[in-house]
Amino acid sequence: MTFAFPALPVAAFQLPFVILVPKFYAETIGLSFIAVGAIIFVVRIIDAFLDPFVGYFADHSNPRWGRRRTWFALAAIPTTIGALFVFSPFPNVSSDNAVFWGAWFFVWSMLLSVGYTALSLTHLSWGAEISTSYYGRNRIFAAREVLAVIGTLVATGLPFVLSTLGYHGEAPVLIALAVLVVATLPALVALTVFTVPEPKHVARKHLNFLEGLKGLARNEHFVRLLGAYALANMGNGVPATLLLYYVRDYVHGNEETQRFLLLLYFLFGVISTPLWLWVAKKTSKHRAWSFAMLVACTGFVWSPFAGHEWLGDYAVYAFGAIMILAGMSVGADLMLPVSMQADVIDVDTARTGEQHTGFYFASWALANKIALSVALGIGFVLLGIVGYDKGDRDADPLTPAEVHVVAQPPSEGAGVTLPKITKETAQAPKRKGHHHPNPDKPVKQTPTAKWTLIFLYAIVPILLKLAAVKLVWNFPIGAAEQAKLRAEIDARLADEKANGTSAA
Repeated sequence: MTFAFPALPVAAFQLPFVILVPKFYAETIGLSFIAVGAIIFVVRIIDAFLDPFVGYFADHSNPRWGRRRTWFALAAIPTTIGALFVFSPFPNVSSDNAVFWGAWFFVWSMLLSVGYTALSLTHLSWGAEISTSYYGRNRIFAAREVLAVIGTLVATGLPFVLSTLGYHGEAPVLIALAVLVVATLPALVALTVFTVPEPKHVARKHLNFLEGLKGLARNEHFVRLLGAYALANMGNGVPATLLLYYVRDYVHGNEETQRFLLLLYFLFGVISTPLWLWVAKKTSKHRAWSFAMLVACTGFVWSPFAGHEWLGDYAVYAFGAIMILAGMSVGADLMLPVSMQADVIDVDTARTGEQHTGFYFASWALANKIALSVALGIGFVLLGIVGYDKGDRDADPLTPAEVHVVAQPPSEGAGVTLPKITKETAQAPKRKGHHHPNPDKPVKQTPTAKWTLIFLYAIVPILLKLAAVKLVWNFPIGAAEQAKLRAEIDARLADEKANGTSAA
């Protein structure tokens, strides 16, 4: 179980990094939609192209502590630093200085993304190599993803706790998440490094980088699964990024409703994980994943009809039911594709006699990030082009330092000394030139902007997920096929050991 623990703090910042951070830098910091979308796109593209190199060198390095342990420990450093500065933009610099804040968002997002990539790739590779059985991998990745969803629930529930304490808005949430990551990620990574064994490395020879890429391309099962995973993740990423706008402007849910819906979504992600494990055991991983995506589609298909103009105040309840259906697929989306990926790597290991786990997961992340970056970037840019009103017209937002002060609760909690708020700072958000969008008030959109949001949130995910289902419904690797692959690999290892030719 200690193997899975680091997934909790990583997940705690991952969803806010996709949902809250772009919104925060657009509305509170004052960057334009197009600038935020462009920065996200560039960061993810650069990060994505680094993935195969990270995976390749992680596979072929031979540090004293072991490949997985060493890379996992080192990757925690930039991840922690990046999360601290992205989530807590503290310099007292005016929001008018778009160049400074664009550079700040880019640099620290880049550090966080690269660190997270190395951390995630090593963790996934480690998990794939700990167990070699079809269902054993399901259990390992289920534990990891349950901890990840719990971490997401922590991030989702944090605003409720802070609101109860009197801290409102996104700034205190992001600062609290930064503190959470700094306090827990290094400790849990250290616990994993010192308690989880380094897996045995299966290798006869080291392929060079280009030979490794050619091997990936020849693995038709990998290419097929990769395409399905990229499509499915695009189907998750687009609505996740636009959720807060959809709930505010179309469903007419307030800030607490938005966060409660997210909490509901991931709560049912945790609750449904045992269900998908059971379905996978009764059928197969690929069929269980397909069923989960179809369940999500049945939720998304009703999203256009859950607007306030259709149902009035009942729209929130209808959208809650939709979020439950969509959330039920989360456990399967997180657990089953990576478990299938470990099985697909066995195809390559049986063919080549060498284990390229990190390289495979890195290339998997590369294609997925490119697809997700295009989806997220296009989503924000399209909304900007059609004139979507994010709610800060004629606004000159506070500096981040001022936001940190204004976000303080109006009174002191028991035993806690809070910064004093002067009359001037307390009224700052209300003054002309310091307007902030009200997260509880819907922003009226033009018909074009409204239907663009509906299309991006509800229709695009269905099309993408149905395409993914088509690719994996009859996936050729099940329990019996994977068992044959492992038997072939084990027989080769035994033969090489007997002849003294193994390089492992």
